Amino acid sequence: MSLLIDEIERVAKIFKEIIKKKHIRIYAQFDSDGITSASILVTTLLREGCNFELRILKQLNSKTVNDITFSNSDFLIFLDMGSGQINILKGIIEKTNVLIIDHHEPIRYEHPNLFHLNPILFGENPEKYSTSLLVFMFSKFVNPKNIDQIDLAIVGAVGDRRDEGIKVGAMKEILEEAENLGFINVIKDLKFFGWDKPLFKVLAYSIDPFIPSIYGNEAAAMQFLQDLGIRVKEYERWRTLKDLTSEEKAKIADGIIKEKLGFIEPSEVFGEIFLLQRKPEFLRDSREFSLLINACSRLGKSELALRLCLGDYSVYNEILKILEEYRKQIAKSISLIENGRIVEKENGIFIIGGREIPDALIGTITSLLLNSKDPTKPIFGLAYDATTGMIKISARKKNGNINLREILVNVVKEIGGEAGGHKDAAGGYIPVGMEQEFIERINKMIGEMNAKG
Repeated sequence: MSLLIDEIERVAKIFKEIIKKKHIRIYAQFDSDGITSASILVTTLLREGCNFELRILKQLNSKTVNDITFSNSDFLIFLDMGSGQINILKGIIEKTNVLIIDHHEPIRYEHPNLFHLNPILFGENPEKYSTSLLVFMFSKFVNPKNIDQIDLAIVGAVGDRRDEGIKVGAMKEILEEAENLGFINVIKDLKFFGWDKPLFKVLAYSIDPFIPSIYGNEAAAMQFLQDLGIRVKEYERWRTLKDLTSEEKAKIADGIIKEKLGFIEPSEVFGEIFLLQRKPEFLRDSREFSLLINACSRLGKSELALRLCLGDYSVYNEILKILEEYRKQIAKSISLIENGRIVEKENGIFIIGGREIPDALIGTITSLLLNSKDPTKPIFGLAYDATTGMIKISARKKNGNINLREILVNVVKEIGGEAGGHKDAAGGYIPVGMEQEFIERINKMIGEMNAKG
């Protein structure tokens, strides 16, 4: 057993005793990893008969930390955030117990009140863990019957692009157990979802894999399929993913790879899919489930996503309407970018979202464009955040050895603001009006790093 797993087990035992005496306050990040993590922990606490409060936050920063209220009798838990914000949490840690479960780059800090579960602190690769996987393992140590929460752990991991973490280390054994118990079924197929929907619609509105040339354009999706020699209709009935032969699936995969000019790996189009056997048919595909959560979060409806995760399926139809609006906003944002809101420098690509691209969507848009642009350059999305009055930054990269978190932290420190995240995906905030300065400094720093090799 690894040092990380040993520590998770140790903290879970302490946690089980502390929660009998203290009031629990949970703060979770608002994407699919954070919300699934919160849902797993909520179920765990309910089973233990605990009182608790839960808040979903877009960001934990020097402004939002001021909204956190607590007393010495509280136990605060931060999920999918906190590791990189230790400096602003020290005042809280010094006064009461704090548990952080996170996989972002941590600030190293020790205090008797702090329980910090982060794979990086134990020498493990953070790319193999989502917070939902960590919370699941923690909850399983609290009570073994929480094995039934593995489906939400997988939804969070898939949403955070941590699929590989489901099949290695301690999770490999847990996954095998979950398969044997009938919770999970793993198949290999095209990485699209919407098995009962018309094939051309599935391609036209696919976000992952994302095909920029046809996104939101059903006629273009039909033409794409016809050019591949794939029939869109069977007599008067629209064909679906379920109707495709193996040969047709291979044609679609090859067509997408060629369409994206080699900026996408075959494994991103065709690969392992985790099916949730105990969920209703409409939530069986873990990727579609994750998309529903993200759509709710990005459009300010996190509470609906949480209810869905906790088994309240009455909200499903309302969430489908939110998903439709989410797709429309993505299409609108992509159109804005194509019409001049993108700047390409020698060492990076920059999306200038301003006030037109919602700050809650800029991370999604940046990720979508990552596979349709030069893969040797990182992409930075910038958009105004009305809540903080600052410019939100989302950074993503696919190749290269540069550390995006390190770059953002250094540049933001110079021009004012905050930053954190991972080597390949990071984010932060800078003052309004510093966008051009930010772009120039980022471009220069990456150039210097590349020159050093």
